[in-house]
Amino acid sequence: MKRLLAVLLVLTILVGVLPAAAQDGPTGTFLGTWPYVLPPNHHFNGFATGGPGDNLGAVYRSLVELTPAFYMWADGKYEPLLAESWGFTDDNKAYFITLNPEAKWSNGTPVTSDDVIATYALGRIMGWSQFTYINDVVKVDDHTVNFVFSGEPSLLAERLLLKEYIVSNETYGELAQEALDLIASGAASDSEEWTALRTKITEFRPEQYLATGPYTYTLDDVNDAYLTLKWQPNSLFSDKVKFGEIRLWAGETETTAPLILSGELAHSTNVYPASSVEAFEAQGIRMITLPRGYGVALLMNHDVYPFNIKEVRQAMAHAINREENAFITAGFGAEAPKYMGGIYALTETLLNQEDIDALNPYEYDLDKAAALMEQAGFTRNADGKWVDAEGKTISVEYKFPSEFVDFSGAAQNATEQLNSFGFDISLRGMQPFGEVVTAIRSGDFQLSVWSYGAASPFASRHFFGPVQRFNYPETVKIDPNFKGMNFPMEFEYNGEQIDLNTMINEASTGLDVEAQKERAGVVARIINDLLPFIPLNDLIGIEPVNEELLGGAPADGDPILANPAGSGDHYVIWGILQGTMFPQGAAAEMMSGS
Repeated sequence: MKRLLAVLLVLTILVGVLPAAAQDGPTGTFLGTWPYVLPPNHHFNGFATGGPGDNLGAVYRSLVELTPAFYMWADGKYEPLLAESWGFTDDNKAYFITLNPEAKWSNGTPVTSDDVIATYALGRIMGWSQFTYINDVVKVDDHTVNFVFSGEPSLLAERLLLKEYIVSNETYGELAQEALDLIASGAASDSEEWTALRTKITEFRPEQYLATGPYTYTLDDVNDAYLTLKWQPNSLFSDKVKFGEIRLWAGETETTAPLILSGELAHSTNVYPASSVEAFEAQGIRMITLPRGYGVALLMNHDVYPFNIKEVRQAMAHAINREENAFITAGFGAEAPKYMGGIYALTETLLNQEDIDALNPYEYDLDKAAALMEQAGFTRNADGKWVDAEGKTISVEYKFPSEFVDFSGAAQNATEQLNSFGFDISLRGMQPFGEVVTAIRSGDFQLSVWSYGAASPFASRHFFGPVQRFNYPETVKIDPNFKGMNFPMEFEYNGEQIDLNTMINEASTGLDVEAQKERAGVVARIINDLLPFIPLNDLIGIEPVNEELLGGAPADGDPILANPAGSGDHYVIWGILQGTMFPQGAAAEMMSGS
């Protein structure tokens, strides 16, 4: 009897440390999609291009690496994920996050404050936005960390902190210690030592992907057809989820539309043209509508003549029919921007009415566009093309990611309209999409297309993209020679010397919402006047859901559908983690077994 008890005790201990595949987990497959890249370009370094941010996106990365909390946009409240509690300290000099003491990594080790310290040590070297608002990260105990404000307390900082992915000190510890030592040395962020460490961080390639979420994967789980995230038992949410695996079909719109129609794909965040949406609906596939969280914009290199001339940029805005551009981009899944101040969808919430009224809507008006071109010193030649005083046409190249139907559609239509107006623009489709990102960041482009605005309730984050994201305040953090759009951020405006970068950073600081609106209004007016980029359309999420394969999707009108599709607060994240979404039909029996 004693021998039997001893054997049972050993077996009990072993069960607690067995890998995920050896324990009973849920069955069935979530059938989604994401345009990941293949190894060796595909890796597990969350601080580098080609890592989880690119290959999983905000939705699926959130199922592997938990953020501290999940935000419910309808009521403005955070729900716990990796954190147990959070808030401003009593003196408002810091923000604290206390981790759930039951949280573990996929290898069974506890999640502790050391993981948070490591995450932010590396983030500081990489130039994270959080360090615009905080200047120190202090371990209070094994599960609590204080983020010390560099100035006044900030609601924006709160969101940035609660929505950041926490990585493992076990994986990044050596690099994190180098970062902490460099920070303690007082080295400047533009020093050679800082740049060298940043490079070392981006070149690091972890051998495994430790997870706090209920899923993880290895590079063996990545093939040219799909990527498989597999259930692991040690997450706070492992007992709640109803899927044994997450299958992400490779590709964008052109690849995934047939998979939806064939019943091999249950849900997609891709943007589909009106014809595809009609085909989905005709087959009984439900379409869920929610905010997308960003719009599509025409980006120009301000080092390239004549895009350094304000009147030319304004003329371009008047020469593009944005309603047409929106429909060509995504049918009823996009609309023309009503305001042109750099804020997606939330202008009426984030600005005062006086500032809203002052924004130029840049209505479609070819006569106004022509007058602005003439004001800038251009005339039309015999071929109807605009030429400068030396007779040179505006002959430039427009780079766009050919695999993104929304960005490519918007770019092609904008080019067609501008050429009809008198420009001479040639299109160049590129893939994978990362090549376009690199071209923009390095300044190796004349015209291009990417997103503007943000899935954020704060104006500063809307202004961030692309005025900071693809401009030298941020691009030089990747490479000191990268100037991006090279739109000047320090200049004289209305007789006053301004620093637009600082103004954007400070627009949403503090706890006074009315003061935030006033500061944001000033920035919106400047962007609206100078047009460092041209908003083309605002995307709306229209997502197909095959309810024969996926159960528990929120009903129309559910408050969670106020959460933008382009955020880390997507309803799919919450539905999977809480176990309210589950496999149906064939998906309930499907497991790759790989």
